[in-house]
Amino acid sequence: MTTMKAIWIDQLGASDVMQYTDQPIPEPTAKQVRVKVEAVGLNYSDIMIREGRYLQRTELPQILGREFAGVIESVGAEVSGFQPGMRVYGTVGAGALAEYVCADHRGLLPVPEGLTSEMAVSLIIQGVTALHCLTDHGGLKAGETVLIQAAAGGVGTLAIQMAKSMGARVIGTASSEAKCQLIRDLGGEAINYSEGDWVAELMKLTDGKGADLILESVGGDVFLRSYREALSTFGRIVVLGIANGQPVEVSTSEILKRNKPIMGYFLSVYFEKAPHLLAEAIGRLLGMVQAGTVKPVIGASYPLSEAAAAFDHMQGRGSVGKVVIKP
Repeated sequence: MTTMKAIWIDQLGASDVMQYTDQPIPEPTAKQVRVKVEAVGLNYSDIMIREGRYLQRTELPQILGREFAGVIESVGAEVSGFQPGMRVYGTVGAGALAEYVCADHRGLLPVPEGLTSEMAVSLIIQGVTALHCLTDHGGLKAGETVLIQAAAGGVGTLAIQMAKSMGARVIGTASSEAKCQLIRDLGGEAINYSEGDWVAELMKLTDGKGADLILESVGGDVFLRSYREALSTFGRIVVLGIANGQPVEVSTSEILKRNKPIMGYFLSVYFEKAPHLLAEAIGRLLGMVQAGTVKPVIGASYPLSEAAAAFDHMQGRGSVGKVVIKP
């Protein structure tokens, strides 16, 4: 049996459940292609999947990884429009953290000329999330102020650039001076939440008004303070994650009283229910990248054999921009 290296889990837990092991090279079905993987994008949701606290149930056992780019090696009998040798990128439910992955050709896109595999895997999940949260869900307008929590991460660094290109004022929070400097370098204003009261600093920067839009991915007290204290009159908040694992409740009476919408964003729904909207968003995003308006920030790259270290790097809040794993 021909085998490949892959990151395999057969139980839920911390990074020590991740096994760098030999697995059979998958065979594509009629509608699939097999891709020799060049880069895999790591997202915080991958950590949640490994720990069993994602919004969808983690099936065991599995090869981890969802976002990949590489070169097509073989195609199924019913595949059209793709052929061996083409560079593509896309997503799968699981299986990308390996030397080879099989994916339905209907969910693949050709990698545009001039776009590296590392850049491609920075766009699908985090890029579309940033774009949707700012525009389709957040309704950001020129002249408004947007606060981006955890702004030095993959979603945040892309959202800063997008929001600036839309004519908005951008304020981002981060946990260190190095991350705050990255936010400034991208055109935003920065608040180091580890050095003081981030809400007080936001109010100082906005002359007591607060933010018109907040992109919130942390959860717990950060969400509550974002909603109750940091929003401007008639401001709105988009919830795109619960990184600290602490979901909270807000009563309908409080939402009614505050006149401030709370919107949830879960990208998987687009994959399942509205792939045409996903494709449209990717088209808009690629246009921004090709125009030079948006450039993915690749913060760290790890070999497949050190995937557990990559997960720990992200989970330990050491990462900036996109974390990429390369077989």
